[in-house]
Amino acid sequence: MSRTGNAAKEAPVRRERGAITVYHTLREEILTLQREPGTGLDEVGIAKEFNLSRTPVREALFMLSGEGLVRVLPNRSSIVAPLTMHRLNDLLDTWLILTRAVCVDAAHRRTSQDISELNERLTAFEASIGTTDLLGVARALLHLQRGYGEVARNFFLGRYYPQCLDAGRRTLLLHYFPYAAPADLAAQGESHREMIAAIEANDASACNRIAGEMLAAILGVIKSSLDPSIADEVDLATSPLSHPPSPRK
Repeated sequence: MSRTGNAAKEAPVRRERGAITVYHTLREEILTLQREPGTGLDEVGIAKEFNLSRTPVREALFMLSGEGLVRVLPNRSSIVAPLTMHRLNDLLDTWLILTRAVCVDAAHRRTSQDISELNERLTAFEASIGTTDLLGVARALLHLQRGYGEVARNFFLGRYYPQCLDAGRRTLLLHYFPYAAPADLAAQGESHREMIAAIEANDASACNRIAGEMLAAILGVIKSSLDPSIADEVDLATSPLSHPPSPRK
């Protein structure tokens, strides 16, 4: 086969690999708020950043739009999808259901090596508590949570549980980790320690209970993050006018 023929076959392969690279990189940057909700996504700039043409970048943005992470505007430009709370209730319901299912499945299929690995991830999370690296703390907790899905060894849960966790990452980075005190995070660590013990003991009832307690604690912090912060200092009883009324003619 001629060089021209080889190049023609390799070009789509390079483009596909380029699109996958851009997709994974942008996805992680969006989920970790390195690209904030509502910010523009410049195809030309991204293409230069990855030393690619605009075609694989456009393909990557199309894949991200399918996940709801990118919004394509009528003028065909793209932005990072704004973060809203209108589906938060559905997300929390799904998160709780899948966490319970994953942990119960893990309890039935765990090995001693699995328990050792989960404890190592828990130790890494607990070591991150108290540091100023909130993204590092979030990643350590996510790594631990994903561990339950790996231990469950369920194809469908293994696919959809990580997606559910990813769907909540931006919300947690905005409304949980900046407001969670070290005591809140330490309590999460203790709950995960209890969960690992329940998985090791194949105690499905405890897995269900602990999953609910963990999510309730996280939700409590999220709710407190939405409380007004300075409203009590504002005197609403004062006159709306800062100057005397004009004299009548």
